[in-house]
Amino acid sequence: MNLKNLKIDLPRNWREISRSGSENQIYIKIYHISPISKVDLKIFQDQSFPSPGPNVNVTKVGIPTVGQPLRAFYDGMKAAISSGFMPSEWTLQKLDNLWKQMTELHHPSEGDFDADISVARYQNEEIARQSFKNMALMPTQGFNVPIPGGVKIPGLPENVTITELLESEAYEKFASQYMPKEQLEKLRSEIKKVQKQISEEVKPSLSKSGVKYKETKYLGYKVICTESKNPTPPPKSRSSSRKTSEGAGGFDNRLDPLPKIPQPYQEKIIIYQAMLVGKFIITGSLLWAAASLPSGNTPCYSLTQSKKKTTTIREAGEVFTDIAIVPVVSNYVKEGYLHKEEVEEIIKRIITALK
Repeated sequence: MNLKNLKIDLPRNWREISRSGSENQIYIKIYHISPISKVDLKIFQDQSFPSPGPNVNVTKVGIPTVGQPLRAFYDGMKAAISSGFMPSEWTLQKLDNLWKQMTELHHPSEGDFDADISVARYQNEEIARQSFKNMALMPTQGFNVPIPGGVKIPGLPENVTITELLESEAYEKFASQYMPKEQLEKLRSEIKKVQKQISEEVKPSLSKSGVKYKETKYLGYKVICTESKNPTPPPKSRSSSRKTSEGAGGFDNRLDPLPKIPQPYQEKIIIYQAMLVGKFIITGSLLWAAASLPSGNTPCYSLTQSKKKTTTIREAGEVFTDIAIVPVVSNYVKEGYLHKEEVEEIIKRIITALK
């Protein structure tokens, strides 16, 4: 299979932006279409309608916007960027711009989230497996990791590391056929600089921040992930007063309260870095985001479905009627908001396509 032709059957509210790569490696960028891009923004504000009779007031209540349930995603990504565990193109400024798009009404385009997927194919499963393990080792060990493929060279350990190989006489003789000695020495010097930086800067920083690289399982496959302490403190116990917000935005007593769903506090923030599928390794920001996004059953208010609520009061011998047109209670899946299960479904479809 030529990976350049890898077909991913995306859900209906996702689109592919671009792809590049080769037969053995593909880079695909996709985006999620915001359901807000499909509605009139007036629905998020209260609207008054002509009265059908004396002492009757008709109002269409503005729909509270979605935003705060995505906070866990923002906090997790911010912690990862601050700790230096995201690719260089991921800056706090880029994250803030993404957060702004995800939480504001006036999106610059129909999308509210974009992500990339990278798939690399290795010669065999053994090489893929060691390359995968090295992804967890290199942040703390640099090039002192085994060479994928089980290279055996006389006079060197069976599991020779990249550093040992580059410093060996055997490699020097081999490299002399393809590069000047000065170039090899420069390569060795750069490797030593990286090793020194890891020893003097990266490892102390990891120890101080408490970030750990771990191998675990996700969707039934081995993954490398970073695990760090949640910078957000546990929520304080809340009273049952309806004055507090039940969802994003302030609570309007004309709205039905959103049902509460179990949202246990996560002491650790997990970000998946790589997934091993046979002789393939999947990486990319779609994988990073998967653990932090809100669930599809997160309650919200419908963008299209509403009902009437009528309130009648009597004052000074007159009857006054208030008719409120309010959105019905819904959830992220029904409304098409970005959610965890849909991202997981895309990852599953990629796995199926690779098989």
